[in-house]
Order: sequence, then C-alpha cells, then structure tokens
Amino acid sequence: MMNQPIAFSWTKEAKEAALKAGSGAVISETGAYEADIVSAIYEFGKDGSQSQTLLLSLDADGQKANFVRINFIGRDGNQNYGMGTVAALMWAANVKDLRPQQRNGQDGTEWFLPDLEGRRAGFFLQKVLTTKQNGSDSYKFEVRHIFQPGTRLTYKEYSEKAPAETIANLERTVKDKDDRRAHDQNRGGWGAPNSQNSGGWGAPQNDPNAVPDSRLQQAMRQQNQTQEFDDDIPF
Repeated sequence: MMNQPIAFSWTKEAKEAALKAGSGAVISETGAYEADIVSAIYEFGKDGSQSQTLLLSLDADGQKANFVRINFIGRDGNQNYGMGTVAALMWAANVKDLRPQQRNGQDGTEWFLPDLEGRRAGFFLQKVLTTKQNGSDSYKFEVRHIFQPGTRLTYKEYSEKAPAETIANLERTVKDKDDRRAHDQNRGGWGAPNSQNSGGWGAPQNDPNAVPDSRLQQAMRQQNQTQEFDDDIPF
C-alpha cells in the first residue's frame, strides 16, 4: 500500500501548534504536559545535607524538559511534601513499586528508577525565573501537580469520582514565579539614584510660570559653578 499525503486545515489545534512554531523542542512555559519519562535519577545533597531529589527528564511529544526536580527528603533527612508528589506520579504512571538501581552515567555511577523510565504521566509545571551566579537570568520548572494522561484526573479526583477540574483551574490561575535577585540599579524609592529626567522628590522641577533668567544671571550662575568645580578638583 502506497503512502498517501495528508491534507492540512486551519483548525483550533492548528492555531495552537502555530503558536509553538520556532520555539524549538524545549518546554519553556508554565502549563500542563503529558510526557514520557526519559530518565529518573537520584540527586543527593552535599556538604552535610541529607536531602534526596528525583531528577526527571521529560519528553512531551517532542518538547523536552530536563532537570525537573521533585525533592522528597529535606536537608535534615526528614520526608517532606514531595513524597506525596512521588506517590501521585506512581499512580499516574501505573507503577506499584520503584526500586532504585545503579548504572554508569555521564558523571559516573548514578542511582536511577528503571521502572519509571519509559512511563507516561501528566505534569503541571510552573516556570520559575531565577538568577545565575554570574547575574544573568535563567529559569527552572517546579512540579505543581501530577495528573493521569488522557483523563487529566488528579488522584484526589479519581479517588473521589470527581470531574477533572484541578488542572484546568491551574492553567487559568498559575503564572510564572519570579525568584530572581533584585538588581540595586533597577530599584526605585527613596535613596535610589535619580536620572536627570526622573520625577519625584528631589528631582529638578520645571515651573511653566517661572520668569526666564536674564543673560547676566545665567553668566553669574555658570561662573559660580565653574569656580566650585575647579576648587574641588585641582589640575
């Protein structure tokens, strides 16, 4: 049987696809994604920290996201809310047991979850704007919720036989989170440097009703300013 060429139509789905044109094969926005789990690797704390984090790489139908973290053990070694996220992920991916194993990775030996890799689940990811150590802007993703692919049900909705509404509500309400460090030169308020054209207290004001200075007054003012400047900086 010969292959048949497909036809194209300008539909709602086509409009959504067109919005993503040119964005590359990278997840870059806050939203709900049904994705295959490409890798699931353990990340351990350093410098005395007992934290443990699950580091995921995702493929959402060609759009990829790396370094998606789910922290489930804090620095003090105690479990945190991330354990619930991992449990929800097991349900959505239809996995009952996750047993870590070792393998040789790019940076040496690593612990991973073979039973989770290759599985598909739904992730609501929130984009978090951050600042690198060199001061440049960057971003990362936080897992806000897990849902079942296809149905878009969360585990709570599934267990209560409720309609799938949570993810749609998150899509309407959740925006990017800004955790960037503030730059001093961009801050306003008292004590901030004022440009010549800035307004507010302490800024030069132009009175439209003021009488212009005479040429003699202008010359005297310029002479006084020149003398003060020369006294401070001798040449």
